[in-house]
Amino acid sequence: MGERWADRGPQLARLSERRRTADSQGPADRALLDFLLVLGEVLDPDLDDAAARQALDGLVARIAEDPSPRGVVRALSEKGFGGAGRTFLSWRNSSPAHTLVAGSGLPLTLGLITVVAAAEAGVSLDLIGLPFHVVVGCPTGAGPAMGESFSGHDTYIDALVPSLCDRTALEQIVERNSRGRLSLDPSMLAVMTAGDVIARVMNNLENAANAGRDLPLLGLVRVIRAVIGSQDAPDRSGAAARHLLN
Repeated sequence: MGERWADRGPQLARLSERRRTADSQGPADRALLDFLLVLGEVLDPDLDDAAARQALDGLVARIAEDPSPRGVVRALSEKGFGGAGRTFLSWRNSSPAHTLVAGSGLPLTLGLITVVAAAEAGVSLDLIGLPFHVVVGCPTGAGPAMGESFSGHDTYIDALVPSLCDRTALEQIVERNSRGRLSLDPSMLAVMTAGDVIARVMNNLENAANAGRDLPLLGLVRVIRAVIGSQDAPDRSGAAARHLLN
């Protein structure tokens, strides 16, 4: 991770400042992504921020050419987004900044990038926090319906693959990822707020640190929690925050 977390003073100060612009109760938007891009710099001072923003701009331009749900899926594929890289447990997959640079990440980071890029291209999509997974919801009527409208969406995008999904596909995702313990319920399809996303990103980072027995990273995550916790940090008891590494 380069420098130890004790050397992150300037980055942590900017993270604290950016946190004020990300409304916990607001949507997953550009202000949230900008906050998380600074988080990427806290995690990795050598991060190429310009490359991350250039990748986002490229995805925005491609989505603008065809803003339909299928067009968004094609844009993700053509721009090299999808998959979790060599290991799902890498902490880099939890950082939207690193996902923008590498193209690989967790469902949450890939989904957030999709929603923000689409919004920049004039397309309104929603981030949906399923148990153990995240998908992008296309509001009813946004494109060719793939089934009956369900919680205001009739088509979904799985940015991890990337591909279009219908309700049946969501049922399979929930059942597979929960190993048969859960079944899809409408309550699982709530649109994530910025606070939900921040909580889930931090939980993913902590889980990655624990899985890799990375004590410096775990210490850094705790410092970050303290920094953002003084500014109306999201409640980590929420449904979207209970499911780690997704």
